[in-house]
Amino acid sequence: MIRESKFYSCVATFRKEIIPCAFALGLVASAPQVSSAAAYQYAYSPQNGLLGLNDTIWKSANYGAGVTYGVIDTGVAAPWVGFQSRVNTTDAACTINGCSKTMATTDDNGHGSFVASEIAGDLRTYGMVGIAPAATILPVKVLDAKGSGYVYDVAEGITYAVDHGANVLNLSLTFVPTANIITAINYAASKNAIIVFAGGNSKQALLSNAKIYGFTDAAIQRLIFTGSTNLKKSVSTFSNTPGTGGLISTTNKFYSFSSLWMMADGEKIWGASNYHPNGAYNYMTQMSGTSMSAPQVAGAAGLLAARWPFLLANGNIQKILLSSAQDLGKKGVDTTYGSGFLRIDNAFNPVGALTVPVNGQNVSANNATLIPNGALGNASGISGALSKAVAYDDYSRDFSIHGSSSILDPATTSLASARVQGQTGANARTFTDNGDGTWFAASFSATEQNPNAVSVLSDRYAPSTGLIVDPAQPPQSEWSLALQQKEGAYLGLGHGANAALSFNDARWGGKTAFFNNEDSMAGNLLGLASDANFMAFGMDLNSRSRLAVGGMDSESTGFTSLTGEHPTAQGMAASYTMRTTEGWTFSLSSAFLKEDGMLLGSVGGGYLSLGETTTMSFGVGASVDLGDGYSFGMDTVAASTSGSKNSNSLVTGTSRIMSAGFSTVLNKENLTGVSDNLGLSFKKPLRVYAGSANINVPTGTDDDGNAVMSSSRVNLAPSGSETSFGLNYQRPLESGATVGFRLSYRDDADNISGNRDAAAMLSFSTSF
Repeated sequence: MIRESKFYSCVATFRKEIIPCAFALGLVASAPQVSSAAAYQYAYSPQNGLLGLNDTIWKSANYGAGVTYGVIDTGVAAPWVGFQSRVNTTDAACTINGCSKTMATTDDNGHGSFVASEIAGDLRTYGMVGIAPAATILPVKVLDAKGSGYVYDVAEGITYAVDHGANVLNLSLTFVPTANIITAINYAASKNAIIVFAGGNSKQALLSNAKIYGFTDAAIQRLIFTGSTNLKKSVSTFSNTPGTGGLISTTNKFYSFSSLWMMADGEKIWGASNYHPNGAYNYMTQMSGTSMSAPQVAGAAGLLAARWPFLLANGNIQKILLSSAQDLGKKGVDTTYGSGFLRIDNAFNPVGALTVPVNGQNVSANNATLIPNGALGNASGISGALSKAVAYDDYSRDFSIHGSSSILDPATTSLASARVQGQTGANARTFTDNGDGTWFAASFSATEQNPNAVSVLSDRYAPSTGLIVDPAQPPQSEWSLALQQKEGAYLGLGHGANAALSFNDARWGGKTAFFNNEDSMAGNLLGLASDANFMAFGMDLNSRSRLAVGGMDSESTGFTSLTGEHPTAQGMAASYTMRTTEGWTFSLSSAFLKEDGMLLGSVGGGYLSLGETTTMSFGVGASVDLGDGYSFGMDTVAASTSGSKNSNSLVTGTSRIMSAGFSTVLNKENLTGVSDNLGLSFKKPLRVYAGSANINVPTGTDDDGNAVMSSSRVNLAPSGSETSFGLNYQRPLESGATVGFRLSYRDDADNISGNRDAAAMLSFSTSF
């Protein structure tokens, strides 16, 4: 069913009389006759797409639930099918002399119903939905059936609406700043309401560039004027512009209309009709005008209030909407488009740099990183606590930062694969055994820069992973030298990840089951830092005993430009080894590790910086010559890490941490009679089995916009327990070169439950 509608112009007929700012009513059609567009297309709400409105925003704002809009207009047809009982008929009012509440909830004109549906209508089945489809509408009728009214009725309506709980006021009518209107708006602002006015359809500058006195600063900071654009975001031919006029506050501060003005689509908008044959309010209609632009801005204001209620009190909603508008016309604020076109998606993005509150200080949310070591697995306890972490923008709004994404996958940083592939460890060394008890080994390898690395994990909305090397740093290289003399004297030194291997060389000295491999556990603490300078020395005290010492110093330079921090580690280890005539070799070891900004090799920075800890370990190892070239070894280590306190991190402290690991190896020399070697290993690397951390994570905001912190104590024991199996074969060639292969399989790799990997490597080396 179709019928012709009325035509309105938006001008003040008298100084005290105003009429709604709809430019023209179009055709009226029943909702069942509207094509059933898919809910996501919103064929009858195309303006939503222009505004950047999406499901993510709606869900975060709970679709506007909890916000009440005061529609100061011709009333609202509460029974309209798209309102679904969200019109407050109990408090609805009419301020016109002799007008009843019933007239406020039936709307004898239709303009107010249309405006309200733009804000809170919901006919998604038919492709039409408002900006805040779960909000409540409070109708206050101030205009009669012809759409005319008087300023004192409007002023009374403004006051009534805020006194009855309206958070956002939509006034799609002429702005006539008489004394009572100014008083009413000042009062509404004192109640923390946002006031949105249609800019008018007279094709002229607002109020002919006049300057208006009497508004408080608080009122002006909650006041927005709207102009109309078409689908191409060009100013509508009928729309007023902000011009050069403005408001002069009670503190004598000038606010230009252009600085309070923004645009929204105002042409051929679909919305509710008050047409109801047979009592069925199920018709839609089209309208054009700044009256149609205003409810889009009001709707956006309400969504912000629904998501962050404290913005109403601090008066920042207007600033957020204006500052996030899409610039149109001349660059910056201008006298035609004001601040630009309303963009709800921009308004729901952070303004300024996101920060995290740590001990009273705001720390950048963009440079926090934790690279776990295998002893902590993937730090699942810390990761879980951080999953709900938020950071805050310049307006104290909280945004999810996917804090868990700041914890990098240990698989991207673990040395295990690098060792298997011969990039580090014993497999990377060129080894020369002179056969007389002396030998020499050397290694050199370069760590390539990760082309996908980023200098900071800046995009928390699409979290990045895979940061291995800070791209601001040059590629890292590591090297090692090792020399064993006939008398048992050993010297090893280098840079990189071989500190534990160097100490194990010094510890065992000769041909034990642990000779020339990194499966011995005693030096584990020295090997937790992959970027270390190290040295080890060993010597025979007599034919049956041996003493070895080792040390390392590490500074994680890759973190320097990322977080401005310098995690460091210094360690020492010592061992006493005894040999028996029966072919047994026993070794006792102890190691000490001091870390600052690190925890058992895990490195943290930014708001995930780690405190100072010291770790002591004790180990017992044994190797036995089984005869016929067979040797068997077993090594075990237990470590205790002191508790820590850290006031400059979300990880505020740790308890005492206990960890342990062990390994067994079986070697066969001269397997095929050509001085070849076969080695088998079974290992449980160092793993935390007891210990916890205190986490204090920001999770939201309170009613005053203050950060809400959630404290928890999380278990540091990793989710898995790695079991590693290895097979290594080396065979010399007549040319003096050596060929070999290595196979490795890890279950619960890096102590992450369900994480499995396998690797194979063929090698060729030559001596010179």
